[in-house]
Order: sequence, then structure tokens, then C-alpha cells
Amino acid sequence: MEVIVMFIKNASELGLFKGVDLPNQSPTVTHLCYADNIIFMGEWSDKNAVSLSRFLREISRLAGIINCGVGSFPFVYLGLPNRANLKRVKFWEPVVRKFQKKLSSWKAKTLSFAGRVTLAKAVLGSLPSYFLGVFRAPKSVLNTLKGLRRSFIWGNWNDQ
Repeated sequence: MEVIVMFIKNASELGLFKGVDLPNQSPTVTHLCYADNIIFMGEWSDKNAVSLSRFLREISRLAGIINCGVGSFPFVYLGLPNRANLKRVKFWEPVVRKFQKKLSSWKAKTLSFAGRVTLAKAVLGSLPSYFLGVFRAPKSVLNTLKGLRRSFIWGNWNDQ
């Protein structure tokens, strides 16, 4: 990340890349970094597009030298899929799998009815809420989650 930041700062200082000017004499923003991710921000211009394209080619070349992988779309960022069509059920499968894993049959057998209700509420309230807070789930996914919760509470796990 430090090398990428160094490249973008140099490009900005040389006038090859124009960042976003913030109000009130604040600094110009060219990028934001989080963990191993970076977002470039700049003026919408041909010059910036060409500079960024050249810059990314150089980064790709350097990544190849040190044997770093190249990502592709869709990818997961902060636990959420990016550029995935979340109107499609298949992109909700990880949420359903996590839900099933938490509400497993062995837990249903070892808990009282009140314990199963409490666990189902806790899982239903926390696991999908991050996704559901950002994306609108298809009705079939909501029905699947509801069915899993209902089966767990009543002890009818895996059609038993």
C-alpha cells in the first residue's frame, strides 16, 4: 500500500493526477486506503483517466513481479459483494449457509424450546442484518430464512 500511495502522491505533485479539492482550504484528496484496498478520487477528466490507467498498469506489472494475484468482479469488500446483482438468489447463498450453520440440528436437540427461540432471534437479528441493511433481499431468500428459523424453533430440522 505504501508504494501505491507513494506513486499517487508523486503523480499528484507532478500535476499528472488532479485529486478532489475539499472546501475551506482543506487538502486535496487523491485516495483513501482501508486495509488492503484503495479508492482513487480525482477530477473527472481525460488527463486523470490516462494517468490513472498508466499508473494501474505499472502497479499490475509490479504485482506480477512479487507474485500478487489480480482480482476480478464481483469481489467482496468489507463482507459485502461488490458489483454483484443481489436481486439474484445465488448471491445470498453465503448468508443462508451462515444461517444454517448457526442454527444447526445438534443445537436444536440440546436446547429447550425457550433456548431455541432465543438463539433463533439472536441469529435472525444479527447475521443477515448487515446484508439486509444495505441490500434488499429477494422474497424467496427471506422466506428461506424464515423457514429455517421456524424449523429450528419447532425442532423439525432437515425434515425430521
